[in-house]
Amino acid sequence: MSIRNQVPMSVNKLPHGAFQWTLSFNSDQLQADSFLEEEGLELPPNLRYAIKKRQIEFLCGRLCAKSCMESLGYSHPPLIPAGEDRAPVWPADLVGSISHTDRLATAIVGPAAQIESVGIDIERVIKEATPQMIKHICCDLEELDEISDLQKISREESLTLIFSGKESLYKAVFPKLQRLYGFQAARVKSFGSNRLKIMLVTDLSDTFEQGTSWDLHCRMPSANLIETMVLKPKT
Repeated sequence: MSIRNQVPMSVNKLPHGAFQWTLSFNSDQLQADSFLEEEGLELPPNLRYAIKKRQIEFLCGRLCAKSCMESLGYSHPPLIPAGEDRAPVWPADLVGSISHTDRLATAIVGPAAQIESVGIDIERVIKEATPQMIKHICCDLEELDEISDLQKISREESLTLIFSGKESLYKAVFPKLQRLYGFQAARVKSFGSNRLKIMLVTDLSDTFEQGTSWDLHCRMPSANLIETMVLKPKT
């Protein structure tokens, strides 16, 4: 049975010409060699001797990215290598982002002519919103309580959403920023139950200045997973 027949896959057409593909998988039922044989997807050097679980997660993410490019009209989608920082390196005419857990992988890819930046992240819901975890995520109690109250979710779900949103933003800005920064640079804001934004509260560069904001989209693919996404169109 082919890989695509073994893993449930779904597609979501997004604004500004982007596509999101998502798949659920069981790493025990898949073989890394099959991705190369059937899809032309190979492991980067740093994962060739990694445990099977990490290999399959990586390859499922790349399969989602390949499916996105097929939806964009690529009959022979290019490989998406990992850079020295292990972030995906996209062709000049595309922007994209990939995320995965041990059971779910997803990718968003769209035309660089229409989209300035995009980032996506999936996280398992944090088990306990301890003071240490809140500090680690660079979240304050006001931010946490605001999200929890206005989104009508638990503190653990709220903290996970904030963490995931900051990861999504990091993935969106890193290709142009090309440097690390701390999560204290951004803050998640809620504008009622159906609208979230993430905003820079400090300058990162001339391009990413204090006050720059992105719409933050959030959903729960399952009871214990939170997915966030930012997508900024070109103006």
